[in-house]
Amino acid sequence: MAKSPLRLVGLLAGDILNDPTTRIKYGLFFDALARHYDLVGTHDASLRGVARLWNAVQVFHPSPRIWRKRYWQNVPAFRSRSQLAARYLRESARSADVAIQMNVLFDANWGKQRSLPTVIYTDYTAYLSSLRPEAGRSPFAPDQLKKWLELERQTYKKAAHIFTRAQFVRRSVIEFYNIAPERVTAVGGGVNFERWPEANPQAAQADPVVLFIGRDFYRKGGDLLLDAFARARQHYPTAKLIFLTRDPIPESFPLDGVEVLYTGWDRNMVSECFRRANIFVLPSRLETWGDVLLEAMAYGIACISVDAEPMTEIVQDGETGLLVQPESAEALSEGLVKLFKDIDLRNKLGTTSREFVQNNYSWDHVVQKMAPKIQEIGLITKGEE
Repeated sequence: MAKSPLRLVGLLAGDILNDPTTRIKYGLFFDALARHYDLVGTHDASLRGVARLWNAVQVFHPSPRIWRKRYWQNVPAFRSRSQLAARYLRESARSADVAIQMNVLFDANWGKQRSLPTVIYTDYTAYLSSLRPEAGRSPFAPDQLKKWLELERQTYKKAAHIFTRAQFVRRSVIEFYNIAPERVTAVGGGVNFERWPEANPQAAQADPVVLFIGRDFYRKGGDLLLDAFARARQHYPTAKLIFLTRDPIPESFPLDGVEVLYTGWDRNMVSECFRRANIFVLPSRLETWGDVLLEAMAYGIACISVDAEPMTEIVQDGETGLLVQPESAEALSEGLVKLFKDIDLRNKLGTTSREFVQNNYSWDHVVQKMAPKIQEIGLITKGEE
């Protein structure tokens, strides 16, 4: 794909240059955009100074997880970030043709004065999160949720086009937010590696080493895995589980054969865990996309996930991994035992999944899928100049 002369600006809530977490989540996507377009700038719409402090104070909660969610998702903060993003967009109107907004934590077309056509790239919707409040991704009281959903709806309506990672999120945007189907396209997501990793040398070893990576213990299904692993280990007592999480693990869970790592997500340590494992498990109750699945598959590790939400779009059951019944430690245990005893199947799934990710889920693939709509929107802008 030849580089387009169209000029793009990016908008997001996060410091893509100096914050490691934001860099990992979005940096490689913007790098891919820059390879295909003239990316004239990116703008961080995060609150700063007194506004940031006041926002944090207003939504305080004794639970750090809930506080983090409320900090990012509350109506006054949405409006304040929208004003910052809209001001930047107006200032960029002469130097760019199209703006691309990451997620819907603000509305870059806030107010009556429109500037650049904006496309949105999002991984989830607040409505989907509200359907599973026990998973911890919806911080709203009922009245606040209603206001936030309306802000999202208006943001989607103003956008020139909406890109989602998963098909089921696309359906949410169309069906709940009443956006015309032709204005919403699912384009997937890329694997977050600057350099493609070498295939895992441990993939063929006889003793199974399972890996779990999930900051949110409950939402990511950590409890289900610990239960399932204890059952499977009765048949294979040499099996090991490397368990990365941020949350404390309740004392009631069995930890025989389990190595628990509480981590701030040091990428070198995570990479080392990938190199030690030959089975990866993600039994999430709620998953917006599945970046960590793509990473495990890129290493050539056989994966087990659940037959729900975006996991079915990433894992092809029996071809690039195994899918088991959601919320079932028994089904998960059966999947583990299947891979524990069948090394050839582990190798097949790992090899096939690595090729699948390599051929379908780079960030350049994502940008190429976006290209027809971005080109169409950008050429209209240029024609109006």
